[in-house]
Amino acid sequence: MTSSAIADAILDAAKKYTLSVYFVILFCGLIGNLCNITLFSSLKVLQRNQCAFYLMVASIVDFVLLLLVLPLRVTDYVFGYDPTKLSIVWCKIRQAVVAQFSLMSFASICFAAIDQYLSTHYNPQLRQFSTFKLARRLVISAIIILILHSIPFFIFFEIQSTAGCSIYNLGFSRYYSFVHFCVLSGILPIMFSGLSAALAYLNVRRIVRHQIPIVRRRLDRQLTAMILTKVAFLVVTTSPFVIFRIYQINRAAIASTNYIQIAVEQLILTVTSSLFYINSAVNDIILFDIFF
Repeated sequence: MTSSAIADAILDAAKKYTLSVYFVILFCGLIGNLCNITLFSSLKVLQRNQCAFYLMVASIVDFVLLLLVLPLRVTDYVFGYDPTKLSIVWCKIRQAVVAQFSLMSFASICFAAIDQYLSTHYNPQLRQFSTFKLARRLVISAIIILILHSIPFFIFFEIQSTAGCSIYNLGFSRYYSFVHFCVLSGILPIMFSGLSAALAYLNVRRIVRHQIPIVRRRLDRQLTAMILTKVAFLVVTTSPFVIFRIYQINRAAIASTNYIQIAVEQLILTVTSSLFYINSAVNDIILFDIFF
C-alpha cells in the first residue's frame, strides 16, 4: 500500500470519528448544560450561591460554545462545507465569539474553584471574600475584559485561498498559538482551578470538626464534589490538546509530500479537539447527577 493510500485511510478514519463522536458530544452537551442551567436556576438553595452562579455561567457559555462550534466542525470535516471560508463576516465573528466564550468557560470554573476554597475556609476573614455580589462583579468584569480581548480576532482573522479563515499576521499568530491556546486556554486554567479545587477539598474534610449546620455542610460537600469533577475533566480533556498544540508549534515544518505524517497529525488533532469539547459536554451530565 502506498503512502498516499495509507494517508487517505487515516483521514477517512478521522472523518468517521468526527461524524460519530462530535454528534454524541453535541447531543450530550446540549442536554447536560440545559439540565445544569435548570438545576442552578430552580433550586432555592442554589439561587443565591456564588459557586452555583459561576457554574451556571459556565453551563450557559458551554451550551452556546458547543452549538456554535461542533455543527460547523462536522459539516467541514464530513461534507467539506464551512461558512467561515465563504463569508469574511462570519469568519471574524465566529473566531472572536469562540475565543471569548471558551475563555469565559475556563474563567468561570476558576472563579468557582477559588470561591469554593474561600467559602469553606476555616478563617472567617477569607470567607468574607466569598459573596454573591463579588461573583456578579467578577463575571461582568471578565465579560468586559474578554470582549476587549476578542477585538484583535475581528481585525486579524481573514479569508485567503491558501488556508481559508485564518490569521495571516505573524505577530498575532504567535500570540494566538502561544498565549491564547497554550497559556490562557490550558496552563493557567489547569493550574488555578486544580490548586483551588484541591485546597477546597481539604477544607471540606475539616468541616466536620467545626460547628456548621448539617444542611450547609452537605451543600458544601456537593458543590466541592461538582468543582472537583469539573476540574478533573478540565485537566484530563484539555491537557492532550494543549500538549499537542505545543508540539505543533515547536516541531519542524512538515514536507508537503509527507502524506502519512500530515494525516496522522490531522487524526491526533481531531481526537484531542474532541477531548477539548468533551470538557463542555459529558462533564455537565455528571455534575447534574451529583445532586440527584
